[in-house]
Amino acid sequence: MLKITVQKLGDIRVLRCHGRIVAGDAGSILRNAVLSQRHTGMLVIDLARVERIDAGGLGVLLGLRESARSRAITVKLMNATKRVEEILELTHLQSVFEFCSVRELFCLLHRAASMPSCSADQSNRADENDSRNYSVEWPEAVSAV
Repeated sequence: MLKITVQKLGDIRVLRCHGRIVAGDAGSILRNAVLSQRHTGMLVIDLARVERIDAGGLGVLLGLRESARSRAITVKLMNATKRVEEILELTHLQSVFEFCSVRELFCLLHRAASMPSCSADQSNRADENDSRNYSVEWPEAVSAV
C-alpha cells in the first residue's frame, strides 16, 4: 500500500511517498494526491521510502507530469532509491523526469520563507547526484491518504 503525506512550502508541495508505486490502488492514491494540490507552482515527489515501482507506477508518474505541465506546474522527483533509479535507467526515463537535488530543495525552502539567500541559478548548478545521495525528512506533514 502507498501512503502519501504532503508538506506545503509556499507555492511548493512536497509529496512524501511511502510504500510501492504500482498499478492499481497505489497509482490512484498518487494521482489523487497530486491532482488535489491547488495553488501550487511546483510538486516535488519524494521517493526516499518507495520500495518498488512497476510499469503502472511509471505510467502514473508520466501522466501526472503531463497533467501538471498542462496546468503550468513543475514536477520534480527527489531521493530516488536505488531500485527506483535502476527502473528509471532500465526504461530510459531518467532523462524524461526532472530531479530536485537537496541543494535545490534548500533554495526552494529559502524562497518559500521569503529569504533571498539562494537564487534559481544557484540551485540549477546543484549537482544532480545530490538528490540521489541524501534523503530529507519532513516534520509536520499532512497526510493525503
